[in-house]
Formats: sequence, C-alpha cells, structure tokens
Amino acid sequence: MEPTIPLDTIYTADEAAERLRLTNRALIKIAREYGYCSRSGRDYLFSEADLLAIWQALREPAKSPKPPPVKPYISDHRLYENLVKLTAKKKGLGRKQRP
Repeated sequence: MEPTIPLDTIYTADEAAERLRLTNRALIKIAREYGYCSRSGRDYLFSEADLLAIWQALREPAKSPKPPPVKPYISDHRLYENLVKLTAKKKGLGRKQRP
C-alpha cells in the first residue's frame, strides 16, 4: 500500500530547537505537553507539521477589550428615600425671638 501523503523533513530536537530559536529542553517540554513530537528511544523527532503546531501553541492570544464596569442596582425604595432627602425643605434657624 502506497502512502498518500509524503513524509515531511524530519528534524532532531537540536535542529528543531535551533529552527524555532528555543532551547532543547524548552522545545521538548512544549512538544510533550501538546503532543507534537515523536520519540524513538531517547531521541525526540519533529516533522514540519510538528514545528508549525508548536509555533502556533507559542503564539500570544489576542487581548480582548476590558468589559465596562457593572453599575450597582439601586432599589426603588432607596431611590425614593434619596429623592425625599433631596427635595425636603431644610430647616433654618427661623426668626430670632425677642427677649
């Protein structure tokens, strides 16, 4: 049975790390975490597709805009109390009484 997809170039961990500008340890750690590597004994091997997938995993996610702050709810009763305070007449000293 013939393979339908040709095999890409296979890189060793050192070659792949150099290509992605990472340390050997960092590359292997990321690749094992996401499952983007093959292993033959002690050697880790990477295909072109693996390197592209690792590169995508390293990309910084887009920052979403900060949501507007939630305004606190004011109950009808509290609103009524505040309006009563604002509209109430202030008591003055009144007239001075004569001695």
